[in-house]
Amino acid sequence: MRRTPVKERRGSGRPRSKVGTSRGKLDSLDVLTGDEALAVLRELLSSRPDLLPDAWRAANALLATVSFTDIGKSVFDALLALDLDDLDAGRRAGGYVEPSEAAWKAIEQAVTPYFDDLERRVKLRHENEAAELCKGIVLGLYRAEHRGFELLEYAEDGPSELAGHAVNMWQRRRRNCKLPRAFIEKFTPEWDWLVR
Repeated sequence: MRRTPVKERRGSGRPRSKVGTSRGKLDSLDVLTGDEALAVLRELLSSRPDLLPDAWRAANALLATVSFTDIGKSVFDALLALDLDDLDAGRRAGGYVEPSEAAWKAIEQAVTPYFDDLERRVKLRHENEAAELCKGIVLGLYRAEHRGFELLEYAEDGPSELAGHAVNMWQRRRRNCKLPRAFIEKFTPEWDWLVR
């Protein structure tokens, strides 16, 4: 039995649109993982080097979108999400893990993505963005310490020590720079040692 092609089928009223087919192909860009999107971008830029300046501008614009208040909220939320289930203490094959050691590890794991991002921006010499990110990390740690979160009782000095680490990381290339005193006075007044 001969099948009628889509364009000739009765009752359809119009031929099948090519836009629907193209749209289906474009949708695959929306579902790419980060590594897959990176591979597509590299392939595109290797075949079209004339697009490199546009790609650099887009990347710099994306990296410039840093708000210390947004970062602070994100760090704060990550720490408040920690609970006793994240405390991997007790007997292990290699010995015993103290609750304080396990709490430190959980807290460090929660803030590691922000430290990685700070390190990346420092290496790229994105000075303003690195400063905003550092302030955001400090703000989130400060708020979490003062609000309290479940693992804080096992690692009381954790937030302040990690804040000092963030500032040291940010200052690595800018040794004479300090966080703005106005920021400390307004947002983290009990951590004025960060600007001494």
